[in-house]
Amino acid sequence: MHLWVDTGSPYLARLGEHADVLVSGTVLPPAAARRRIGGLLARYPGCSTAAVSGPDRRCLVGVRARDGGVEYAALECGGPGTAVPVRLAASLVHAWAVSGRAPGALCAVVPLPRR
Repeated sequence: MHLWVDTGSPYLARLGEHADVLVSGTVLPPAAARRRIGGLLARYPGCSTAAVSGPDRRCLVGVRARDGGVEYAALECGGPGTAVPVRLAASLVHAWAVSGRAPGALCAVVPLPRR
């Protein structure tokens, strides 16, 4: 289980320092998204994962690495006709990373069709 907080939420001031995952819904190009993720992780040292929406159903998720750097996953968020919320993609990458896997090994979060 983990706590995620939207960076545009009024709860950020109270919960940001406790969040495991911070999510920004502001759409940014990749270079600006990396800067935003770096800024969020620097401002909230207890947070391990930050994500930023990108254009064309993409997002960038940054995970604090053990060496103090940031490891990134550039993801497609959804499949044909189906978008995946950035908060869901960020939560998935967070769970993936805390289980010891490399965030960069992921390239998409696509829902499976219902049976």
